[in-house]
Parts: sequence; C-alpha cells; structure tokens
Amino acid sequence: MKSSLFTSLSGLTITVMARTEIMLPLYAAPGGTTTSAEWSATIDAIRANRDMHFYVVINPNNGPKNTSTPGNPGGCNVHDTTDPNFDPFIEHGCNRDYSTNLAKINQEPNAQTVGYIYTRYGDETLRSREEIEKDITEWALWDKAATWSFGVEANISIHGLWFDETGIDIGNRSEYEHLTSFARNEFATKGPQPRNQFSIIMNPGSNPTTEYEPFLFQMADAVVTRETCWTSTPNEDCAGTYTPYDYREMYQGLGNKTAGLPKDPALNSKAVVIVHQVVDPPTANNQTLYEQILGTVRLGVHSAWFTSGNWSQETRLPASVGFVSEMFSRANNETAGGGSK
Repeated sequence: MKSSLFTSLSGLTITVMARTEIMLPLYAAPGGTTTSAEWSATIDAIRANRDMHFYVVINPNNGPKNTSTPGNPGGCNVHDTTDPNFDPFIEHGCNRDYSTNLAKINQEPNAQTVGYIYTRYGDETLRSREEIEKDITEWALWDKAATWSFGVEANISIHGLWFDETGIDIGNRSEYEHLTSFARNEFATKGPQPRNQFSIIMNPGSNPTTEYEPFLFQMADAVVTRETCWTSTPNEDCAGTYTPYDYREMYQGLGNKTAGLPKDPALNSKAVVIVHQVVDPPTANNQTLYEQILGTVRLGVHSAWFTSGNWSQETRLPASVGFVSEMFSRANNETAGGGSK
C-alpha cells in the first residue's frame, strides 16, 4: 500500500502525496518479429518516463491461453506441423509473438507485467473457481521461453495479476479471499524465483459496498474504483448508462458505487482510475486532458490511465500512451513541487 508522508516543521504539518503511477491495460497484439505500433509506443513511453512505474496488463485471450475463453480458438500454444523442420509451439507464454515482445517490457526497470484474468463478478455459474485457478497457475509458470530469434530464450515472467470483473458485495468475500490467497501461493512457489515484485489488482470498475470495502482493499494491492469514459456520447466502447469522467465529481464512497473514491480516505492510495474514449464531447485536447490528469493525481490515487481508444488502442490522439505518460510524470512532479492548484 502506498502511503502519504506527514512531517512537521515548526508546528506546520506538511502532507507529501505518494506518486500516482500508471496502470496500463495493453490488450493489443504484440506483433511478431516486428513489434506492433501499440507495443512499440508503450515501450518508448516506459523508457521516456523513468520516474513513472508502469503496471502493464497483458491479455492474450481474456487470459493466458486459448482455453481462457471457451469457444475462442485464439492463437496461444498452437502446434504447427506444416513445416517438418520447425514447430513454433512453446509450452508457456502464449506464442512466440508474445515471448519475443513481452521480454522487451520485462527488460525495463520501471515496468511491471501483470496477467489478465476475468472472474465474472464472483459468479461460479458463469466461471468456475477451477477455471480461474488454471489461469492463475498458467500465468505463474511464465518464466523463460523461446522467441523468434532461434536459439534465444527470453524472460517472459509475470509479476502480478489483474482480476477483472470483480464482485463488489460482501457475499463475494470468501471467493476472492480464496483466489487471492491461491494466487500469492502459486506465484511464490512456481515459475521464476524469487520474484522481485508481485501485485494483485482487482477491477470491479466501481466502488464496493461499504461493508465489503475494507476486506476487498485488504486482499488487493490496488482496486479499480472508477472505470468509465470521457466522452458524453455513448458508442461501442462506451455503451449503456455511465457518468463521463471528471475528477471534480469524484468523492469518498459512502456506499455509492459511482463515487469513484473509497469511503475510507486512507484507502485512496490503493484506488485506481481508468478512463476510456478521451474524445469530444466534452472538449478533449492537450489542455483539458492535462487538467484531468493533474486533478486525478491530486486525489492521491494509486495509479490511473487515460486513453482516446479502448483497451487495445494506445496511439490514438490526444490521449496516446506517449502523451499520457509524459503528462502523468509532469503532474506528479508539479504536485510534489507544490504547483498552483
């Protein structure tokens, strides 16, 4: 858990806010021998902003393998016997496209790769505990794997889990306590050891109930309490009823699942904000985007992300991965330096 530091100088109490880091869902395909534009831009942003910690969520097929989504053939762990001299199959790591390019992210000291798992809001009739556990174990086993550079193995280890579609009610407590405990044990005993870092991020996309909040935040390292869109015009990626994002309308939970911040202010440092479709209306440009990012940083949340696209589009303007990463770095530095509010 991140914390704020309180110091006293001559009776004056000063609050030093912890940094708001970057939580980046990178669901785009990685490319093959040539890295895709989305992944290249992400790697460039990581390198250009060494003062920021990037949690990079990897999602080959709604999970680490084809069976993560039944009925979807996917492209993971597939034997190809058409060439008698070469079979690109790798046991763990989805495929050589992922092993080749994931290794590039793992080389960056300020990047932490996180594996995606969907949980259907804790409803075992929609996804069983056994299915989720299989994905957890698979992610834990990603270690070293062959790449498209023949004879070369690369580090494809995963250093956290993103539990998507997380339940928000007290009735979900036992299920998620089991899953998070199982995950920590699997990652501590399987795959590469020791792991220098490991984080569990829960994504309900809204506030949990007041009763459940302390338990959910205790079992997770970070919780997405607000996932919404910027634009006020619904589209394919922003369907249904939602409240467009504005940091000025974020408030402490009080039992309202759309509040955006936990009921307990001490938990702000574990809250995460995700904003999709940063496009007009309202006006989406560099100025308005930075205002919202700066305001979000000043809320003292754990991490956040803004994108003009969806989960697999990182280069669309104005909220491209490069610009957003630079803005978060600038906003953190301005906040730490006591810039004008």
